[in-house]
Amino acid sequence: MKPLRQIAFVLEDFALQTPAQQLFDRFLLGHRRAGAFHKPDGLRVTVTRAGDLQSPSAASDLLRARAREAGLQLADLPAAVREADALVIVPRTDSPAPAAAHVTAALTHAKRGAACFVFGAPATNLAAARTLTTLAAARQITLASGTTLPVTWRLPQVDLPANAPADEALIVVQGTSPLAELHALDGLLPVLARRAGGELGVRRVKFLAGADLWRAADRREWSWGLLSAALSRSDSPQGDTLLDGRTQDLVGLGLVPKLASNPRGWLLEHTDGVRTALLALDGVVADFNFAVQLSDGNSVSAQLFCAPVPAQEHYSRLAAVIEDFFRTGTPPWPASRSQLTAGLLDACRQTAAQPGVWLWTAELSIR
Repeated sequence: MKPLRQIAFVLEDFALQTPAQQLFDRFLLGHRRAGAFHKPDGLRVTVTRAGDLQSPSAASDLLRARAREAGLQLADLPAAVREADALVIVPRTDSPAPAAAHVTAALTHAKRGAACFVFGAPATNLAAARTLTTLAAARQITLASGTTLPVTWRLPQVDLPANAPADEALIVVQGTSPLAELHALDGLLPVLARRAGGELGVRRVKFLAGADLWRAADRREWSWGLLSAALSRSDSPQGDTLLDGRTQDLVGLGLVPKLASNPRGWLLEHTDGVRTALLALDGVVADFNFAVQLSDGNSVSAQLFCAPVPAQEHYSRLAAVIEDFFRTGTPPWPASRSQLTAGLLDACRQTAAQPGVWLWTAELSIR
């Protein structure tokens, strides 16, 4: 086990019910873990608000108040990270990755041999992610990134059978771009990584929106059946259910196109031929659900549970994983997955400018 005496938080923003607050509070105040309330003994926490520490704002004032309550002082970035054994970097709430300048500064000023966890993606494109990985390696810093979705509870608690051949996968998320894409990728890639041969990367990506998205399903470019399997795990169906509690087959009754507000999706063709659909369907359900079609005809589906406010206990699951990473020095998943996520975020952005056109992504042949 590596020593863990000091953790530095580098926060681009701070507000209640955000990843910055949820993770910061769990290391500062403790959290529920393994049937008990867990607070590491003798752990010192330092914090900085990257970029504009001194500027007056609601975020700065709230963070200063939080720090005063716990007897902390906000420091500038170099001072906050210089002696830390580990770093946690959290981007703005509306961003899938921190600013490259902030991650670069944190890695540059952190001591050699530290560990660093970035909430979200390490960057919003592959080149930047690789640059940061190279910088971390040069300073002997172990770098990992991700969200709560790979480690939260699944309802039901299922997984792909190890080395099971898979044909097709689908995930339903909500929200604005590019956070919706991040959630979809971080929710589905860990599931698919267990398939036969593991992940080999993605060779092309296409964006569809509105009626074109439904027509693509009718052409079998993605599967209505898999969508039905994914939505069967939702506990938040919208529409008539909100009015009188009735149960409805949203896909079978043709209600999905009627309920969906600004429907959009990204179709991915993986290097091994597996097809993936990332669907952002605001107004259909209000939770995250996936389904995977196996080659033997069976399917695996589940909800990725995001616990309600104010506690949002899925952040406790991530805090536990981050602490274990810091103490062992072993990342919770390969850095290559984070690089693939960064590259796919960029591909999703590019394809949104040319709906219906395949973007070939030879650079994303990342195992």
